[in-house]
This record gives sequence, structure tokens and C-alpha cells, in this order.
Amino acid sequence: MKKNHKNQIIWGLISLLLALLSIWAVLGQSKEMSFQDLGAALLACNPGWLLLAILCMFGYIAFEGLTIWYLLKHCGYDRRVGQGILYASADIYCAAITPSATGGQPVCAWFMLRDGIPMGFITAILALYLIAHTFATLTIGFLTVILGPSTFGSLTILAKLLVILGYLTVTGLAVLFVCLLRRAKQIEKIGFRIIDWLTKKGWVKQNQYWKDKLHGVLSDYSSCLGIIKGKGQVFLVVFALALLQRLSQTIVPSLVYLAQGGVFRNVGQVFASQIYSAIGSMCMPIPGGMGVADYLLFNGLHAFLEKEAALQLELLARSCSFYLCVIISLAIVIVGYIKRHRFYFHVHES
Repeated sequence: MKKNHKNQIIWGLISLLLALLSIWAVLGQSKEMSFQDLGAALLACNPGWLLLAILCMFGYIAFEGLTIWYLLKHCGYDRRVGQGILYASADIYCAAITPSATGGQPVCAWFMLRDGIPMGFITAILALYLIAHTFATLTIGFLTVILGPSTFGSLTILAKLLVILGYLTVTGLAVLFVCLLRRAKQIEKIGFRIIDWLTKKGWVKQNQYWKDKLHGVLSDYSSCLGIIKGKGQVFLVVFALALLQRLSQTIVPSLVYLAQGGVFRNVGQVFASQIYSAIGSMCMPIPGGMGVADYLLFNGLHAFLEKEAALQLELLARSCSFYLCVIISLAIVIVGYIKRHRFYFHVHES
């Protein structure tokens, strides 16, 4: 666990550095804009639209929490909605500071384990969430291309290439997740071979113990899928929640644009720019897609806004939809960790 904490600290520092470099790079494209100008622009925003943008940003955390809570409930684990939001916050925060989009799931799983949920059920629930989230992203992404192709056409060649690679990456992940969902026995065989190999190398001492452990986890995994299998309404609800989660984050730049006094006829282009930014950044193994997402969002906004206005909107929108979201997720994780630490301390003391 100490090693895991050390890795989180290292990636946290790397992510902070990347965030600062991304903001510096965006500001570096303008000779006239400074942090003071950004502060003044923020104060000049319409408070109603800005508050709605912040609420939608929080919706990104809340809808994932509701998804996990809903899946747990249907698997027989009746937990509070607040616990679901804690699990989601752990996932979102750690995914933002690690190179992988699934980097937050081990920490999310740790909290769930501490709440008495078996590892096999955790694995299945998080896999189902990932599948729903991936397909929701693809659905919105392809609808954006069909309904508003002009925004994609206005991107630079490099931006178009990144977006196409992003679509291929997300599609590949969707296929992979579905295949893994149906291959528990094959995964067990591969796992046994890995354990045997590690035993021969002398890195694993208790061969049968780890095989039994893996078998137990995968049995729970299959049991969880068996409970949900055939319940089409469960998948529909999970997919709907995943759609709402993705939409709640995607709409933030549009609301920030309106808060700055933007016109409604350009809202669709802002929305499409954010979609391409989110999908295009998925092809790069960078924490939170920082740098790549900023570049793609600015590229889309600059197609219909002046350079200074596009830079300003990009920074304000990313600050709200990503950086503020990560900070709030971290705060929720810290509070949740402290509460659990105190609870288990009192239990052991008594």
C-alpha cells in the first residue's frame, strides 16, 4: 500500500507539472493575455451561466457515483448514494493523475473493498461501468460527426489525426471490454499460467494459494454478471446514466461561453469542439489528456472565435470542466479516507 501511495504522489506531481505547463503553453500563444486578464474575464462572467457550468461539472462526478451505486444495488449490496460518489471521486481523481483512463479503478476498488464488497463483484461492476461509459462516449462522438461535420472540417490536419486516432482507440477499447466481459474462464487459464511462470522464477511462493484466490475472484465476477444478465433495463439505465455523465462534462465549455456573453448559434460548435477534445486526447497516454485536450479544444474554438477569445474560453472552460473537477474529487477522497481511517481505528481500539 505504501508503494501505491508513493506512485500516486509521483504521478500527482507529474500531473501538476503537466497542468502548469499546459496553462503556460496556452498563455504563451498570446502576447496580451495574462492571469490577471483571466481573473478579470472570470469576474465579468454571468453568474447564472457560470453556476450552471459548475453544477454540470459536479454532475460528471455525481452520475458516475449513481451508476456505481445502481449496479451495487442490483448485485445485492445496498450502499448509500454518498458512498457511490466517493467511489466515483476516487476513480476520477486518480484517472486524472495517471497515464491510463482506468488508472483510478484500483483506488476506487480499495474503497469498495473496505466497505465489504468482494473483489470479483467490484471487477464486474467497474467493467460494466467502463463499457457503458465507452459506448456513451462513442454514441455522442458519432452523433456529433453526423450532425455537425463542419467543426471537424475546420480542425487542422494534426488535430484531425488526433481525433481519428481517438475514435479508433475508444472503439478498440469498447470491443476489448466486451470481449473480456465474456471470457472469465479464458482469463483464469491465462492467470494460472502467469502464476506458474512466476512460481518457476521464484517470485511467487504459494502457487495454489494464488490460484485459489484468482478462482474465487473470477467466481464472484461471474456471479455478479449472472445476477445482471438478462436484465435489459439495468443496462439501459446504466447506459443512460453514462450518457448523462458524458454530456454533463461536455456541455461545460458551452455554458462558460454563454457566461462570457456568447451567442446561442455558436453553442453547437463549442459543444462539438469539446467532444473532439475529449475523444482526441484518449489516444495519448498522458494524465488527463493535458496538453493534447487543451490543444484540440483551442483548435476547435479558434475556427469561429478570434485567437484571444478562443484562448481565454479554452482556459476558463478547462479550468472548470477538468481542473476544478479533479480538485473537488480529491477533496471528497480525502474526506472519505479520513472518515474510514477513523472508523477502522475506533473498531480496532474497541
